[in-house]
Amino acid sequence: MLTMDDIKYIRRMHEIEGISMREINRRTGYHMDTIKKYVEMDDFNQLKKKRKNKESKLDPLKPIIDKWLEDDLEHSRKYHHTAKRIFERLKEEYPEELHVKKRTVQYYVSKKKKELRSNKSKAYLPLTHPAGEAQVDFGEILYIDESGEENKGKKLTVAFPQSNGAYFQVFKGENQECLLQGLKNIMEHMGKTPIRMVFDNLSTAVAHIGKGKKRTLTDGFERFMMHYGFEAVFCNPNSGWEKGAVENKVGYERRNMFVPIPTIEDFDAFNQELFKKAQKDMNRKHYKKEVLISELFENDLNAMKKINAVEYNVSKILSAKADKYGKVSFDTNLYSTSPKFASKRVKLEVTYNKVMPMDEEYNVIITHDRIYDQNKESMQWLPYINLISRRPNALKYTGFYEDLPKNWQNYLDELPKEEKRDALMTLKKIIEDGDMEDASKSLDQALDNGVKDVDSILSSYYNLTQQVEKPMPLKLSDLKIQTPSLTIDTSEYDALLKGVM
Repeated sequence: MLTMDDIKYIRRMHEIEGISMREINRRTGYHMDTIKKYVEMDDFNQLKKKRKNKESKLDPLKPIIDKWLEDDLEHSRKYHHTAKRIFERLKEEYPEELHVKKRTVQYYVSKKKKELRSNKSKAYLPLTHPAGEAQVDFGEILYIDESGEENKGKKLTVAFPQSNGAYFQVFKGENQECLLQGLKNIMEHMGKTPIRMVFDNLSTAVAHIGKGKKRTLTDGFERFMMHYGFEAVFCNPNSGWEKGAVENKVGYERRNMFVPIPTIEDFDAFNQELFKKAQKDMNRKHYKKEVLISELFENDLNAMKKINAVEYNVSKILSAKADKYGKVSFDTNLYSTSPKFASKRVKLEVTYNKVMPMDEEYNVIITHDRIYDQNKESMQWLPYINLISRRPNALKYTGFYEDLPKNWQNYLDELPKEEKRDALMTLKKIIEDGDMEDASKSLDQALDNGVKDVDSILSSYYNLTQQVEKPMPLKLSDLKIQTPSLTIDTSEYDALLKGVM
Protein backbone atom coordinates (compact mmCIF):
# COMPACT_ATOMS: atom_id res chain seq x y z
CA MET A 1 0.00 0.00 0.00
CA LEU A 2 1.38 3.43 -0.99
CA THR A 3 2.04 6.16 1.54
CA MET A 4 0.49 9.61 1.24
CA ASP A 5 3.90 10.95 0.09
CA ASP A 6 4.01 8.34 -2.72
CA ILE A 7 0.49 9.23 -3.84
CA LYS A 8 1.28 12.96 -3.75
CA TYR A 9 4.41 12.33 -5.88
CA ILE A 10 2.43 10.40 -8.54
CA ARG A 11 -0.30 13.04 -8.77
CA ARG A 12 2.25 15.86 -8.98
CA MET A 13 4.11 14.21 -11.86
CA HIS A 14 0.87 13.68 -13.77
CA GLU A 15 -1.04 16.90 -12.98
CA ILE A 16 1.74 19.50 -12.59
CA GLU A 17 4.54 18.14 -14.75
CA GLY A 18 2.26 16.54 -17.37
CA ILE A 19 4.05 13.18 -17.31
CA SER A 20 2.06 10.29 -18.75
CA MET A 21 1.00 7.35 -16.64
CA ARG A 22 3.17 5.06 -18.78
CA GLU A 23 6.25 7.19 -18.01
CA ILE A 24 5.34 7.27 -14.31
CA ASN A 25 5.14 3.45 -14.44
CA ARG A 26 8.62 3.32 -15.94
CA ARG A 27 10.12 5.73 -13.39
CA THR A 28 8.50 4.36 -10.24
CA GLY A 29 7.88 0.71 -11.02
CA TYR A 30 4.31 0.92 -9.65
CA HIS A 31 1.62 -1.11 -11.43
CA MET A 32 -0.41 0.79 -14.05
CA ASP A 33 -3.68 0.01 -12.22
CA THR A 34 -2.26 1.52 -9.03
CA ILE A 35 -1.09 4.66 -10.84
CA LYS A 36 -4.46 5.02 -12.60
CA LYS A 37 -6.32 4.56 -9.28
CA TYR A 38 -4.52 7.42 -7.51
CA VAL A 39 -4.38 9.73 -10.53
CA GLU A 40 -8.19 9.53 -10.87
CA MET A 41 -8.94 9.41 -7.11
CA ASP A 42 -10.93 12.40 -5.76
CA ASP A 43 -12.03 11.23 -2.26
CA PHE A 44 -9.30 11.16 0.33
CA ASN A 45 -11.48 10.79 3.44
CA GLN A 46 -10.09 8.22 5.85
CA LEU A 47 -12.05 5.02 5.48
CA LYS A 48 -13.56 3.44 8.62
CA LYS A 49 -13.29 -0.23 8.00
CA LYS A 50 -15.49 -2.39 10.19
CA ARG A 51 -14.12 -5.70 11.20
CA LYS A 52 -16.21 -8.63 10.08
CA ASN A 53 -17.27 -10.99 12.81
CA LYS A 54 -16.42 -14.53 11.89
CA GLU A 55 -18.12 -17.46 13.51
CA SER A 56 -15.90 -19.56 15.75
CA LYS A 57 -16.20 -23.09 17.05
CA LEU A 58 -15.48 -21.59 20.47
CA ASP A 59 -18.64 -19.40 20.41
CA PRO A 60 -20.84 -21.82 22.45
CA LEU A 61 -18.25 -21.84 25.26
CA LYS A 62 -17.49 -18.11 25.33
CA PRO A 63 -20.26 -17.24 27.86
CA ILE A 64 -18.79 -19.85 30.24
CA ILE A 65 -15.27 -18.45 29.83
CA ASP A 66 -16.61 -14.91 30.31
CA LYS A 67 -18.30 -15.92 33.57
CA TRP A 68 -15.10 -17.49 34.93
CA LEU A 69 -13.06 -14.39 34.08
CA GLU A 70 -15.66 -12.02 35.56
CA ASP A 71 -15.75 -14.06 38.78
CA ASP A 72 -11.95 -13.75 38.94
CA LEU A 73 -12.30 -9.99 39.44
CA GLU A 74 -13.62 -10.66 42.96
CA HIS A 75 -10.31 -12.27 43.99
CA SER A 76 -6.62 -11.45 44.15
CA ARG A 77 -4.71 -11.72 40.86
CA LYS A 78 -2.81 -14.76 42.13
CA TYR A 79 -6.12 -16.71 42.08
CA HIS A 80 -7.15 -15.69 38.53
CA HIS A 81 -7.56 -18.30 35.78
CA THR A 82 -4.76 -18.57 33.26
CA ALA A 83 -5.63 -19.42 29.66
CA LYS A 84 -4.02 -22.83 30.19
CA ARG A 85 -6.19 -23.51 33.24
CA ILE A 86 -9.34 -22.46 31.36
CA PHE A 87 -8.51 -24.83 28.52
CA GLU A 88 -7.97 -27.66 31.01
CA ARG A 89 -11.30 -26.94 32.73
CA LEU A 90 -13.12 -26.91 29.39
CA LYS A 91 -11.62 -30.30 28.58
CA GLU A 92 -12.70 -31.65 31.97
CA GLU A 93 -16.17 -30.10 32.21
CA TYR A 94 -17.28 -29.62 28.56
CA PRO A 95 -15.43 -32.24 26.50
CA GLU A 96 -18.33 -32.67 24.03
CA GLU A 97 -18.56 -28.93 23.24
CA LEU A 98 -14.82 -28.24 22.97
CA HIS A 99 -13.76 -28.41 19.31
CA VAL A 100 -10.79 -26.04 19.25
CA LYS A 101 -7.14 -26.25 20.24
CA LYS A 102 -5.48 -24.54 23.17
CA ARG A 103 -4.14 -21.69 21.03
CA THR A 104 -7.68 -20.57 20.13
CA VAL A 105 -8.68 -20.50 23.79
CA GLN A 106 -5.52 -18.60 24.70
CA TYR A 107 -6.21 -15.98 22.04
CA TYR A 108 -9.79 -15.46 23.23
CA VAL A 109 -8.87 -15.33 26.95
CA SER A 110 -6.20 -12.72 26.25
CA LYS A 111 -8.68 -10.62 24.26
CA LYS A 112 -11.41 -10.95 26.93
CA LYS A 113 -9.09 -9.98 29.78
CA LYS A 114 -8.10 -6.81 27.91
CA GLU A 115 -11.77 -6.04 27.35
CA LEU A 116 -12.60 -6.46 31.05
CA ARG A 117 -9.74 -4.19 32.06
CA SER A 118 -10.84 -1.66 29.46
CA ASN A 119 -14.45 -1.73 30.66
CA LYS A 120 -13.27 -1.21 34.21
CA SER A 121 -11.32 1.91 33.28
CA LYS A 122 -14.15 3.23 31.07
CA ALA A 123 -16.47 3.12 34.07
CA TYR A 124 -14.39 5.77 35.80
CA LEU A 125 -15.72 8.83 34.06
CA PRO A 126 -15.61 12.21 35.79
CA LEU A 127 -18.55 12.83 38.14
CA THR A 128 -19.83 9.25 37.84
CA HIS A 129 -20.06 7.10 40.93
CA PRO A 130 -19.84 3.38 40.21
CA ALA A 131 -20.48 0.93 43.03
CA GLY A 132 -17.36 0.20 45.05
CA GLU A 133 -15.83 3.65 44.58
CA ALA A 134 -14.83 5.70 47.62
CA GLN A 135 -13.92 9.33 48.32
CA VAL A 136 -11.56 10.20 51.17
CA ASP A 137 -11.08 13.39 53.17
CA PHE A 138 -10.01 14.73 56.56
CA GLY A 139 -12.07 17.17 58.62
CA GLU A 140 -11.57 18.91 61.96
CA ILE A 141 -13.40 18.01 65.18
CA LEU A 142 -13.30 19.06 68.82
CA TYR A 143 -12.99 16.56 71.66
CA ILE A 144 -12.42 16.59 75.42
CA ASP A 145 -9.47 14.53 76.68
CA GLU A 146 -9.14 12.48 79.87
CA SER A 147 -8.04 15.57 81.84
CA GLY A 148 -11.16 17.50 80.81
CA GLU A 149 -9.39 19.82 78.37
CA GLU A 150 -10.80 20.69 74.94
CA ASN A 151 -8.60 19.74 71.97
CA LYS A 152 -8.73 19.76 68.20
CA GLY A 153 -8.65 16.40 66.43
CA LYS A 154 -8.92 15.08 62.89
CA LYS A 155 -11.71 12.94 61.45
CA LEU A 156 -10.98 10.73 58.43
CA THR A 157 -14.12 10.09 56.37
CA VAL A 158 -14.43 7.45 53.65
CA ALA A 159 -17.67 8.06 51.72
CA PHE A 160 -19.28 5.85 49.07
CA PRO A 161 -21.17 8.16 46.64
CA GLN A 162 -23.17 5.40 44.93
CA SER A 163 -25.01 4.58 48.16
CA ASN A 164 -24.31 7.74 50.24
CA GLY A 165 -22.91 5.47 52.95
CA ALA A 166 -19.76 6.34 54.90
CA TYR A 167 -17.42 5.26 57.67
CA PHE A 168 -15.20 7.53 59.73
CA GLN A 169 -12.37 7.36 62.28
CA VAL A 170 -10.80 10.01 64.51
CA PHE A 171 -7.17 10.73 65.34
CA LYS A 172 -5.06 13.37 67.03
CA GLY A 173 -3.39 14.36 63.75
CA GLU A 174 -3.47 14.23 59.97
CA ASN A 175 -0.16 12.52 59.22
CA GLN A 176 0.44 9.55 56.91
CA GLU A 177 0.16 7.02 59.73
CA CYS A 178 -3.29 8.40 60.70
CA LEU A 179 -4.47 8.31 57.08
CA LEU A 180 -3.32 4.74 56.45
CA GLN A 181 -4.44 3.43 59.85
CA GLY A 182 -7.90 4.93 59.30
CA LEU A 183 -8.20 3.36 55.83
CA LYS A 184 -6.97 0.03 57.20
CA ASN A 185 -9.47 0.12 60.09
CA ILE A 186 -12.36 0.78 57.72
CA MET A 187 -11.32 -1.86 55.18
CA GLU A 188 -10.85 -4.45 57.92
CA HIS A 189 -14.30 -3.61 59.31
CA MET A 190 -15.87 -4.14 55.87
CA GLY A 191 -13.68 -7.09 54.93
CA LYS A 192 -13.42 -5.44 51.52
CA THR A 193 -11.20 -3.00 49.61
CA PRO A 194 -12.74 -0.26 47.41
CA ILE A 195 -11.81 -0.62 43.76
CA ARG A 196 -10.96 3.06 43.52
CA MET A 197 -10.41 5.90 46.01
CA VAL A 198 -10.46 9.62 45.24
CA PHE A 199 -8.20 11.89 47.33
CA ASP A 200 -7.13 15.51 47.63
CA ASN A 201 -3.49 16.15 46.87
CA LEU A 202 -2.63 15.67 50.53
CA SER A 203 1.10 15.71 51.29
CA THR A 204 0.86 12.40 53.17
CA ALA A 205 0.13 10.67 49.85
CA VAL A 206 1.47 12.96 47.10
CA ALA A 207 5.14 13.89 47.05
CA HIS A 208 4.94 15.92 43.84
CA ILE A 209 2.12 17.21 41.60
CA GLY A 210 2.99 16.91 37.92
CA LYS A 211 1.18 18.08 34.81
CA GLY A 212 -2.43 17.01 34.42
CA LYS A 213 -3.17 13.92 36.49
CA LYS A 214 0.46 12.92 36.95
CA ARG A 215 1.43 12.44 40.59
CA THR A 216 4.57 11.22 42.35
CA LEU A 217 3.39 9.32 45.42
CA THR A 218 5.12 9.03 48.78
CA ASP A 219 6.78 5.69 49.36
CA GLY A 220 4.60 4.80 52.36
CA PHE A 221 1.33 5.55 50.56
CA GLU A 222 2.41 3.70 47.41
CA ARG A 223 3.34 0.58 49.41
CA PHE A 224 -0.06 0.67 51.16
CA MET A 225 -1.89 1.13 47.85
CA MET A 226 -0.02 -1.77 46.23
CA HIS A 227 -0.64 -4.00 49.26
CA TYR A 228 -4.41 -3.56 49.20
CA GLY A 229 -4.66 -3.24 45.42
CA PHE A 230 -6.90 -0.17 45.02
CA GLU A 231 -6.62 2.57 42.42
CA ALA A 232 -5.81 6.00 43.83
CA VAL A 233 -7.08 9.06 41.93
CA PHE A 234 -6.24 12.63 42.91
CA CYS A 235 -8.33 15.73 42.31
CA ASN A 236 -7.06 18.71 40.37
CA PRO A 237 -5.49 21.31 42.70
CA ASN A 238 -8.08 23.53 44.44
CA SER A 239 -10.93 21.42 43.05
CA GLY A 240 -12.66 20.00 46.11
CA TRP A 241 -15.96 19.73 44.22
CA GLU A 242 -14.49 16.75 42.36
CA LYS A 243 -15.15 14.78 45.53
CA GLY A 244 -18.27 16.58 46.68
CA ALA A 245 -19.84 13.50 48.27
CA VAL A 246 -17.18 13.19 50.97
CA GLU A 247 -17.01 16.97 51.44
CA ASN A 248 -20.71 16.91 52.37
CA LYS A 249 -20.26 13.86 54.60
CA VAL A 250 -17.48 15.51 56.61
CA GLY A 251 -19.83 18.32 57.63
CA TYR A 252 -22.84 16.03 58.13
CA GLU A 253 -20.93 13.75 60.52
CA ARG A 254 -19.53 16.66 62.50
CA ARG A 255 -23.02 18.17 63.00
CA ASN A 256 -24.74 14.88 63.82
CA MET A 257 -22.10 12.73 65.54
CA PHE A 258 -19.89 15.26 67.36
CA VAL A 259 -22.43 17.57 68.97
CA PRO A 260 -22.20 17.84 71.93
CA ILE A 261 -18.41 17.62 71.99
CA PRO A 262 -17.48 14.03 72.90
CA THR A 263 -14.99 12.94 75.55
CA ILE A 264 -12.29 10.65 74.15
CA GLU A 265 -10.06 8.83 76.62
CA ASP A 266 -9.18 5.87 74.37
CA PHE A 267 -9.11 6.58 70.63
CA ASP A 268 -9.09 2.90 69.62
CA ALA A 269 -12.20 2.13 71.71
CA PHE A 270 -13.92 5.32 70.50
CA ASN A 271 -13.24 4.40 66.87
CA GLN A 272 -14.87 1.02 67.36
CA GLU A 273 -18.01 2.78 68.61
CA LEU A 274 -17.95 5.01 65.52
CA PHE A 275 -18.48 1.94 63.32
CA LYS A 276 -21.74 1.28 65.18
CA LYS A 277 -22.85 4.89 64.69
CA ALA A 278 -22.03 4.78 60.98
CA GLN A 279 -23.93 1.51 60.57
CA LYS A 280 -26.96 2.97 62.37
CA ASP A 281 -26.85 6.08 60.18
CA MET A 282 -27.16 3.91 57.05
CA ASN A 283 -30.62 2.76 58.20
CA ARG A 284 -32.27 5.75 56.57
CA LYS A 285 -33.48 6.47 53.06
CA HIS A 286 -31.22 7.84 50.36
CA TYR A 287 -31.97 11.50 49.74
CA LYS A 288 -32.88 10.82 46.08
CA LYS A 289 -33.37 7.12 45.49
CA GLU A 290 -35.98 6.47 48.22
CA VAL A 291 -34.15 3.28 49.19
CA LEU A 292 -32.35 2.56 52.44
CA ILE A 293 -28.68 3.54 52.27
CA SER A 294 -27.81 0.19 53.87
CA GLU A 295 -29.43 -1.64 50.91
CA LEU A 296 -27.57 0.49 48.37
CA PHE A 297 -24.36 -0.03 50.33
CA GLU A 298 -24.65 -3.77 49.64
CA ASN A 299 -24.03 -2.90 45.97
CA ASP A 300 -20.84 -1.11 47.02
CA LEU A 301 -19.67 -4.11 49.03
CA ASN A 302 -20.45 -6.54 46.20
CA ALA A 303 -18.39 -4.44 43.77
CA MET A 304 -15.36 -4.29 46.06
CA LYS A 305 -12.49 -6.76 46.30
CA LYS A 306 -11.84 -9.04 49.21
CA ILE A 307 -9.31 -7.48 51.54
CA ASN A 308 -5.74 -8.75 51.41
CA ALA A 309 -5.50 -11.37 54.16
CA VAL A 310 -1.84 -10.47 54.83
CA GLU A 311 -1.58 -8.03 57.75
CA TYR A 312 -0.15 -4.61 56.89
CA ASN A 313 1.87 -2.85 59.60
CA VAL A 314 1.08 0.87 59.38
CA SER A 315 4.33 2.43 60.57
CA LYS A 316 7.53 3.99 59.32
CA ILE A 317 11.11 3.24 60.34
CA LEU A 318 13.53 6.13 60.77
CA SER A 319 17.13 6.48 61.87
CA ALA A 320 18.07 8.99 64.58
CA LYS A 321 21.03 9.87 66.76
CA ALA A 322 20.51 10.14 70.52
CA ASP A 323 21.99 13.09 72.39
CA LYS A 324 24.29 12.78 75.41
CA TYR A 325 21.26 12.06 77.61
CA GLY A 326 20.04 9.27 75.35
CA LYS A 327 17.14 11.31 73.90
CA VAL A 328 16.11 11.41 70.23
CA SER A 329 14.19 14.07 68.34
CA PHE A 330 11.14 13.40 66.14
CA ASP A 331 8.72 16.06 64.84
CA THR A 332 10.26 18.71 67.15
CA ASN A 333 9.63 16.51 70.22
CA LEU A 334 12.12 14.58 72.37
CA TYR A 335 11.77 10.90 73.31
CA SER A 336 13.99 9.07 75.80
CA THR A 337 15.80 5.81 74.99
CA SER A 338 18.32 4.55 77.57
CA PRO A 339 21.61 5.87 79.00
CA LYS A 340 23.58 3.20 77.14
CA PHE A 341 22.45 4.71 73.81
CA ALA A 342 23.74 8.20 74.62
CA SER A 343 25.35 9.76 71.51
CA LYS A 344 24.59 6.60 69.48
CA ARG A 345 22.35 5.96 66.48
CA VAL A 346 19.05 4.17 67.03
CA LYS A 347 16.03 3.20 64.94
CA LEU A 348 12.59 4.72 65.46
CA GLU A 349 9.39 2.88 64.59
CA VAL A 350 6.56 5.40 64.40
CA THR A 351 2.85 4.55 64.29
CA TYR A 352 -0.18 6.86 64.52
CA ASN A 353 -0.07 6.68 68.34
CA LYS A 354 3.35 5.30 69.38
CA VAL A 355 7.05 6.12 69.02
CA MET A 356 9.32 3.14 69.71
CA PRO A 357 13.09 3.61 69.85
CA MET A 358 14.90 0.40 68.83
CA ASP A 359 18.48 -0.82 68.76
CA GLU A 360 20.29 -1.73 65.53
CA GLU A 361 18.76 -5.23 65.69
CA TYR A 362 15.26 -3.70 65.83
CA ASN A 363 14.65 -4.69 69.46
CA VAL A 364 12.34 -2.17 71.13
CA ILE A 365 14.09 -0.22 73.89
CA ILE A 366 11.03 1.58 75.27
CA THR A 367 7.58 2.61 74.01
CA HIS A 368 6.23 6.19 74.10
CA ASP A 369 2.83 7.65 73.34
CA ARG A 370 3.24 9.83 70.25
CA ILE A 371 3.16 13.55 71.06
CA TYR A 372 0.97 15.76 68.86
CA ASP A 373 2.10 19.09 70.38
CA GLN A 374 5.28 20.95 69.47
CA ASN A 375 8.60 21.07 71.37
CA LYS A 376 7.51 18.67 74.13
CA GLU A 377 9.30 15.76 75.77
CA SER A 378 8.33 12.20 76.68
CA MET A 379 10.56 10.71 79.34
CA GLN A 380 10.36 7.02 80.25
CA TRP A 381 12.54 6.69 83.35
CA LEU A 382 12.60 2.91 83.62
CA PRO A 383 15.84 2.40 81.60
CA TYR A 384 17.48 5.19 83.67
CA ILE A 385 16.83 3.74 87.14
CA ASN A 386 20.02 1.60 87.06
CA LEU A 387 22.06 4.75 86.45
CA ILE A 388 20.23 6.66 89.20
CA SER A 389 20.70 3.78 91.66
CA ARG A 390 24.48 4.07 91.23
CA ARG A 391 24.20 7.74 92.24
CA PRO A 392 21.33 7.72 94.76
CA ASN A 393 22.29 11.06 96.29
CA ALA A 394 21.59 12.74 92.93
CA LEU A 395 18.04 11.38 92.91
CA LYS A 396 16.40 14.58 94.21
CA TYR A 397 17.84 16.56 91.30
CA THR A 398 16.32 14.39 88.55
CA GLY A 399 13.01 14.68 86.76
CA PHE A 400 12.36 11.10 87.82
CA TYR A 401 12.12 12.21 91.47
CA GLU A 402 9.58 14.89 90.52
CA ASP A 403 7.45 12.31 88.70
CA LEU A 404 7.33 9.98 91.73
CA PRO A 405 4.20 9.77 93.92
CA LYS A 406 4.51 11.75 97.14
CA ASN A 407 4.65 8.63 99.36
CA TRP A 408 7.66 7.30 97.42
CA GLN A 409 9.41 10.67 97.61
CA ASN A 410 9.01 10.72 101.40
CA TYR A 411 10.05 7.06 101.71
CA LEU A 412 13.24 7.50 99.65
CA ASP A 413 14.15 10.73 101.48
CA GLU A 414 14.34 8.84 104.80
CA LEU A 415 16.54 5.99 103.55
CA PRO A 416 20.34 5.86 103.84
CA LYS A 417 22.35 5.58 100.63
CA GLU A 418 22.66 1.76 100.44
CA GLU A 419 19.00 1.12 101.26
CA LYS A 420 17.97 3.79 98.79
CA ARG A 421 19.71 1.84 96.03
CA ASP A 422 17.78 -1.35 96.92
CA ALA A 423 14.52 0.58 97.11
CA LEU A 424 15.06 2.01 93.63
CA MET A 425 15.69 -1.43 92.16
CA THR A 426 12.52 -2.72 93.88
CA LEU A 427 10.59 0.21 92.44
CA LYS A 428 11.98 -0.62 89.00
CA LYS A 429 10.79 -4.22 89.29
CA ILE A 430 7.26 -3.13 90.25
CA ILE A 431 7.07 -0.61 87.37
CA GLU A 432 8.33 -3.23 84.88
CA ASP A 433 5.54 -5.63 85.89
CA GLY A 434 2.83 -3.05 86.59
CA ASP A 435 2.83 0.74 86.81
CA MET A 436 3.52 3.63 89.16
CA GLU A 437 0.04 3.43 90.70
CA ASP A 438 0.74 -0.19 91.73
CA ALA A 439 4.01 0.94 93.30
CA SER A 440 2.24 3.64 95.31
CA LYS A 441 -0.46 1.26 96.60
CA SER A 442 2.12 -1.41 97.48
CA LEU A 443 4.14 1.05 99.57
CA ASP A 444 1.03 2.29 101.38
CA GLN A 445 -0.03 -1.27 102.24
CA ALA A 446 3.40 -2.17 103.59
CA LEU A 447 3.54 0.98 105.74
CA ASP A 448 0.01 0.31 107.03
CA ASN A 449 1.23 -3.14 108.13
CA GLY A 450 4.04 -1.52 110.09
CA VAL A 451 6.88 -2.63 107.77
CA LYS A 452 8.97 -0.68 105.30
CA ASP A 453 11.72 -3.01 104.06
CA VAL A 454 11.88 -3.63 100.30
CA ASP A 455 10.92 -7.32 100.59
CA SER A 456 7.70 -6.38 102.38
CA ILE A 457 6.89 -3.75 99.75
CA LEU A 458 7.41 -6.32 96.99
CA SER A 459 5.28 -8.85 98.89
CA SER A 460 2.51 -6.25 99.18
CA TYR A 461 2.70 -5.70 95.42
CA TYR A 462 2.26 -9.43 94.72
CA ASN A 463 -0.68 -9.59 97.13
CA LEU A 464 -2.34 -6.59 95.48
CA THR A 465 -1.85 -7.60 91.86
CA GLN A 466 -1.84 -11.39 91.90
CA GLN A 467 -4.47 -11.85 94.66
CA VAL A 468 -2.60 -14.61 96.44
CA GLU A 469 -5.14 -16.79 98.29
CA LYS A 470 -4.44 -18.14 101.75
CA PRO A 471 -4.42 -21.95 101.87
CA MET A 472 -7.57 -23.50 103.38
CA PRO A 473 -6.99 -25.48 106.62
CA LEU A 474 -7.47 -29.23 106.46
CA LYS A 475 -10.52 -30.69 108.25
CA LEU A 476 -9.60 -34.00 109.89
CA SER A 477 -12.36 -34.42 112.52
CA ASP A 478 -14.52 -36.71 110.40
CA LEU A 479 -11.65 -38.50 108.76
CA LYS A 480 -11.58 -42.28 109.48
CA ILE A 481 -8.57 -44.29 108.41
CA GLN A 482 -9.13 -48.03 108.02
CA THR A 483 -6.13 -50.33 107.90
CA PRO A 484 -6.48 -53.89 106.60
CA SER A 485 -5.89 -56.80 109.05
CA LEU A 486 -3.03 -59.03 108.02
CA THR A 487 -2.56 -62.77 108.75
CA ILE A 488 1.07 -63.86 108.93
CA ASP A 489 1.92 -67.43 107.83
CA THR A 490 5.47 -68.49 108.86
CA SER A 491 5.13 -72.25 108.21
CA GLU A 492 7.38 -72.14 105.14
CA TYR A 493 10.12 -70.40 107.10
CA ASP A 494 9.76 -72.99 109.93
CA ALA A 495 10.17 -75.87 107.50
CA LEU A 496 13.23 -74.25 105.94
CA LEU A 497 14.91 -73.61 109.27
CA LYS A 498 14.32 -77.21 110.46
CA GLY A 499 16.23 -78.52 107.51
CA VAL A 500 19.22 -76.41 108.44
CA MET A 501 19.32 -76.99 112.23
